Amino acid sequence: MKRHGTQNLKMIGVRDLRDINQTIFLHLVRDRQPISRADIVKATGLQPGTVSAIVNRLIKEKLIYEGIEGPSSGGRRPKYLHVNAESAYVLAIDLGVKESIYAVSDFNGRILTQKSVLTEGDPEKFLRSLSREIHALVRTQYPRARVEAVGVSVPGLVDRAAGTLIVSPNLGWRAVPVRALLEEELELPVYVENDANAAAFAELWYGPLDEVSARTLLCVLVVEGLGTGLIINGELHVGTSIGLGGFGHMSMDPKGMTCSCGRRGCWETFASDRATLDRYRRLSKSKTRVRAVTELIALAGQGDAAALETIKVTARYLGEGIASLAHGLSPEVVVIGGEITGAWPIIGPIIEGCIKSNYIVPPISFKVRPSSVLRPSLFGAIPIALQHCFGGGRDKQTNHVKVPQSFLNSGSRTPARFS
Repeated sequence: MKRHGTQNLKMIGVRDLRDINQTIFLHLVRDRQPISRADIVKATGLQPGTVSAIVNRLIKEKLIYEGIEGPSSGGRRPKYLHVNAESAYVLAIDLGVKESIYAVSDFNGRILTQKSVLTEGDPEKFLRSLSREIHALVRTQYPRARVEAVGVSVPGLVDRAAGTLIVSPNLGWRAVPVRALLEEELELPVYVENDANAAAFAELWYGPLDEVSARTLLCVLVVEGLGTGLIINGELHVGTSIGLGGFGHMSMDPKGMTCSCGRRGCWETFASDRATLDRYRRLSKSKTRVRAVTELIALAGQGDAAALETIKVTARYLGEGIASLAHGLSPEVVVIGGEITGAWPIIGPIIEGCIKSNYIVPPISFKVRPSSVLRPSLFGAIPIALQHCFGGGRDKQTNHVKVPQSFLNSGSRTPARFS
């Protein structure tokens, strides 16, 4: 988990105490614990009475607790606050094209156990087998744990209300009742989200605190396919309740290769992991089979010219796609997730160079950076499940999490710049 230095956030405007988003408040306590009420007042700009009211409610709900007293600065000695990691556990499942990963997390969002399995066979049989494996692990390793919910990220079009995967071209799955199957086996509430959207939400829980109040955050998830998650005014943008909410299938070349979605020249066919590895096979004279982008990055570090050029070409395609979106969306932060970010010293400058233009100039420039976590779609499933533990943050109609408007009414802020 990434740690960040202390700074004055002053990003919460309070209109109604009930609208304060507990996820973000818990993020602050978790990231800086042990932390006093006075420290929270300084960090958020909230009134001391408001902070005490929120803290008291969270203590009553046993989500945080008071620890030892700190040194006095002239008045009453402050009591340090901690997140109660044992208050609830959740399960996170990241369904991938080649492998799927599941994890057990405590209330701190800290992964306690993580395991990967091959994604293979009939989807219903696979999900039932996976559920039974998870159930056995929890029963043997965490027999006394209070497991509350399951968050699932999956590549493809999701019906959030039903928790059904409508279609995933890369997985080759159609009409799979993910929620129903998992709830039947695990006997826990299950929340299903598109993997790129989950990756975007991971940044609200694991990302830098000074970016939490960004009104527009674009997450580009580069895996077997390519997806985007977009947070606007603190809410995941998904279109309709079964909308894609992503730009991975926008066409960059009408005469390009056929995409898994059936169209030609989609962004995914140029910048996904699959596209990158296919490009290397065409450019390289080596007979060595490269199975993952991490292997390709290692080869580039060893002086393989074809590997280095392949990575640079992918970076240019990523940059061109992001530039097109930036002209319309004007995001404050762009986050890129996936194995390709392991080559950030190579791809970062190329991506930023593609984005910069005579149109995108200060003060509307924005920050571009790699994801805060290594597998953002897995980590994003954790806070999606954690929302169930304290409620109020989930739209029951669309089954996705959002940050209430009160958190976003922060007044003037300095726009993020290119790093």
